[in-house]
Amino acid sequence: MAIVFRIRDFFHPLLINRLRCEFERNQWKAPEALADMQEKRLNEILAHSYASVPIYRAKFDAAGLKPSDIRTNEDLKKLPVLSRAEARSAGKALHASRLRGLHPVEYHSSGTSGTPFAMLHDKNANALEFAYYWRHWSWAGYRLGDSFADLGSVYFLTRKSDDIQAWQPLLRRLNLSSHQVSPTNAPLMARELERRDCKILKGVASTVYHLALSMEEAGVRPRPLRGVISTGETLLPHQRALIKDIFGCLIFDSYGHMERTVAVSQCEKGGRHVNSDYGLLEFTNIRPSPDGTTLLAEGLGTGLHNRAMPFIRYETGDTFELFRDPQPCPCGRTFPLVKAIHGRQEECVVTPDGRHLTSLFVLPEFVTGLRETQFVQEKADSLVIRVVTGNEFDANQEEQLKSFTQRLTGPSMRISIARCQRDDLVRARSGKFRTVIPLQSSTADKSPASTSPV
Repeated sequence: MAIVFRIRDFFHPLLINRLRCEFERNQWKAPEALADMQEKRLNEILAHSYASVPIYRAKFDAAGLKPSDIRTNEDLKKLPVLSRAEARSAGKALHASRLRGLHPVEYHSSGTSGTPFAMLHDKNANALEFAYYWRHWSWAGYRLGDSFADLGSVYFLTRKSDDIQAWQPLLRRLNLSSHQVSPTNAPLMARELERRDCKILKGVASTVYHLALSMEEAGVRPRPLRGVISTGETLLPHQRALIKDIFGCLIFDSYGHMERTVAVSQCEKGGRHVNSDYGLLEFTNIRPSPDGTTLLAEGLGTGLHNRAMPFIRYETGDTFELFRDPQPCPCGRTFPLVKAIHGRQEECVVTPDGRHLTSLFVLPEFVTGLRETQFVQEKADSLVIRVVTGNEFDANQEEQLKSFTQRLTGPSMRISIARCQRDDLVRARSGKFRTVIPLQSSTADKSPASTSPV
């Protein structure tokens, strides 16, 4: 997720330190102890949700249940699923009525679904996120206080900056502009990684890959890193191989979402661990994979920390590939393993000057009144933004969307906006929403005025 995190949102040092100590112990606990810990937190969040969150009280009452009727993870199936559409339309019915002392912070994110969503994260949820990243990055050899690089676009968009890089000394963070990745800029980015002594590079998988491609084309290689943290998408084998070659280190995949119900992170041995102390992940619709060697399932997430806006049995929208039998990881950590996560491979827009943009999904965060947004590259120099809008989307907001998009794509890309209905938006055959329709696909499609969904 592309969110601008503020230091003050995470300034809960005692809470973070306590969670950090717990998290260090949890990864080595016996599965039975992890299950006990998870069920204890689940019972606490369910009792709180029934007492304070209108949508869950209604769900419990409609099902004829009380929190005391759900004692184990298996019992959770008695509650109905919270769909993504239901969560987005619930408004304050998802907010706790008792927010005092929780220090909630409101974040706005469209995510890769293209639909804006406002959510509250309290001090527990923000401390959780800090402690989780701290633990996962430590698997790559990171120590708190080390310099790291963040390859993204939000930092630059919010500051209306066309800079290629920006250094934040207090955070020890080097911001690299993902929409400025090119063979021309690759040598400067490589030099900055070395000058700031960065140990870790974090970024959306395909953006990191295109940075590696650009460095390869420019003939540069920075000093080896300790690790690359890959987020947001599935890395293909050839992408992983090139990133490892260019940056001289292992890649550590990280899966999560802004609702903070599920976190899956890859260790130094390659295992993808479900972080049981972060949230509870359920699998539904379990069936054999096409080749029969593994299983496929949809995921439901239940957050175990956020009381300001809890998510219980929340539809993640992603497909998980599971081992037929539980597998141990050579690293010795006892968190459960999944084989892979599907459904997050984003398409990209290629600009006329050869840059690959994979972060267009962040743009709706800067505009009011967008319900859904889809970027369609119809020609090499032509990008159509299909929008489903609300009443707040006026001429000023339309101009702002065009302006932000133009800054990412550069002046040689022609930008147009087409208002349409939700049914006009292109979806994958699976029915999943596609934020970006790349040139190869869109040349077979028509504009919203005369198109039929794929």
